[in-house]
Order: sequence, then structure tokens, then C-alpha cells
Amino acid sequence: MITREFSGKTEKEAIDNALNTLKLKEDQVKIELENKAGIFPFGKKNIVVKVSYDEELAFGNRCLMLVRDLLEKMNIEAKIYLLEENDEKVVIEIESPDSAIIIGKQGKTLESLQTIISVIMNKNSTVWTKIVVDIGNYRQRREKSLEKLAMSYANQVKKTKKSILLEPMNPFERRIIHMMLKDDNNIDTQSEGEGTIKQIRILYKED
Repeated sequence: MITREFSGKTEKEAIDNALNTLKLKEDQVKIELENKAGIFPFGKKNIVVKVSYDEELAFGNRCLMLVRDLLEKMNIEAKIYLLEENDEKVVIEIESPDSAIIIGKQGKTLESLQTIISVIMNKNSTVWTKIVVDIGNYRQRREKSLEKLAMSYANQVKKTKKSILLEPMNPFERRIIHMMLKDDNNIDTQSEGEGTIKQIRILYKED
């Protein structure tokens, strides 16, 4: 069993905070009122509850199991590891001889897998937990590649003073391009297109 403490201005708020953070239902946990005597700053009373639940119901473990089940349905052999888990972020690493299939062209399959996991696991929750699914350190390698690509195209734009429209990218990839070039006084970037997959245009601007 795992036991954690949660607090709120009222007992209901404390319990709601616990269930939203853990993404569990009330019948999946054991709730024990810890005290009603604690004090928040400015004299606000602090209601504390102890929430206990089975380890297999932990959010990170459920994310891991969902990744495993999806890969099994795709007939892909893989080992899945939970590398990091806190209330804001879960990191899952996949190890598989079929890594190229899981990553897909320009990482689109991996991104789709991560999106599916995130939507399912955060469904009906008011607290969004970021879920990162990676394989073979692909995301870090892709980030370095995109940073080099951004600098190369930015230099080309500054030489020609003509804009360049990049290939369609997911939000993760576009953010890398935007962040890499945001401090360049002669370069501006803007996303073009509809939906999740968009293109970035790199434009020249006068300092």
C-alpha cells in the first residue's frame, strides 16, 4: 500500500485534491482524516487527509501498463520502464528491437502513442499530468537535430532575407524551433496550418 497526505480548506477539498492528483476514484482508496488543527498562513485552517491505495493503482504504473497493452495489441515486443514519476510528470522508456516501428517517420508514431496515453490517463481529471514516452533516447537526439536544423535555416534566411517554410511538425518539435530562435534579433518564427501538426515559417526581420 502507498499512503500520501493531502490538504485543503475543507475535508471535501482535501479529498478532491487527492483524487484529482492521483486520478483515482473514491472506492479505490482508503481515506483517513488526519487532523483539523493545522494552520495555513494568515490563520486558515488546514484539513489533512491520509489516502492509501494499492501500489498497482499508482498513476505511473497504470501509464506503464497502458503502454504495454497498446504495444501488445500492435504485436510489438518491448520492455517498458518507469523512469520518473511525480504529480506533474511521468517519464516512460521503451526498449524494443522494433524501435524504428515505434518511432515512425519523423517520430510521428511515438508522438501519437504519447498523445493517446496522455489523453486516456488524464481523462476527466482537473489536474493534467505530463506524460513522456521515449525510446532509445530518441527525443533528446531529435531535439539536438532540430536545434542544428533551426540554426542552419536561420542563417540561410539572414543571408537571403527570404522566409523558409519547414516540414510539418508536432507541438514538441515546433517548440524546440521557436525556443532556439526566439533570441535572434533578425529572425522571427510563426506556426502555419490547422490542427496539431503545423509548419513553422522562419522569417527575416530588421534588427
